[in-house]
Amino acid sequence: KLFGIHTLKFNYMNEMNKKDITIRSNNNRVLLSILNELTNRILLPIYYLTANRFRVIGHCMEPVINDGERVFITKMYYKLNKIKRNDIIGIDNKKKIEIKRIIGMPNDFVLCDGNYISVNGKAIKKNIKKDLQNNVNNFKVKLKESEYFGLGDDYCPQCIDSRKYGPITRNQIIGKVLGR
Repeated sequence: KLFGIHTLKFNYMNEMNKKDITIRSNNNRVLLSILNELTNRILLPIYYLTANRFRVIGHCMEPVINDGERVFITKMYYKLNKIKRNDIIGIDNKKKIEIKRIIGMPNDFVLCDGNYISVNGKAIKKNIKKDLQNNVNNFKVKLKESEYFGLGDDYCPQCIDSRKYGPITRNQIIGKVLGR
């Protein structure tokens, strides 16, 4: 009987520990949910309040952002967050503000041979339209520590982006495009 009592007590303690773990994980989920909600209610409005609204001219970001649409670009976002690959950003190109997607990060190797564009040997765009092929400049570039490579989503050779003016620096990046 003594052995049976210990087994019963051990099973009971095991069940209590499982309940404790379940309660803790539920509490963590609730806490994360609350933090996420607070972030959305506090930081997102700050991003929008500190953002500037711009009208997009041109088709270079289609189909994601169309000609004539208005977007918010916030300067505050990158004061609190890091620039990431695939972020859509606003660039100060001296003549005008341009909207591009970051495809190349510092120390990346970007290559275009007319048929595809690759980053670090991984193709990001294959089979560029044959009628445009002859107009696409072949290039390869190794980005420096503070350089980024920005392209329009259209990949059209008429678009002005890093294929034409080269890598961009952190100082040229105005902020992140938040939305319309």
